[in-house]
Amino acid sequence: MNFLMACLQPVLNFFARIFFGCTHSRVTRPFTIAEETYEVCLDCGKQIYYSAQEMRPLTPWEIRRMKAARAGGVKVVPINTPLPHLVPRDQKPHIAA
Repeated sequence: MNFLMACLQPVLNFFARIFFGCTHSRVTRPFTIAEETYEVCLDCGKQIYYSAQEMRPLTPWEIRRMKAARAGGVKVVPINTPLPHLVPRDQKPHIAA
């Protein structure tokens, strides 16, 4: 019985990972590089962002907010402003044949 279970356990684990994905049960300690704190799953290598203040992994919503804040402000341009023309209207572009 033990021999049968020893043979079936890796096969069952293989199909469980295919169908359900990694559970991230084995992770490194949290560390900070370039002002980002995260853990890394030792099984699949996924970066899991981590909050050093609250000592817990960040939710996907918090990760999106963090990346948006790092990217900077979004500029909104009104539609009714005239756009600059690349070619003045009185000149025709030169087309090489």
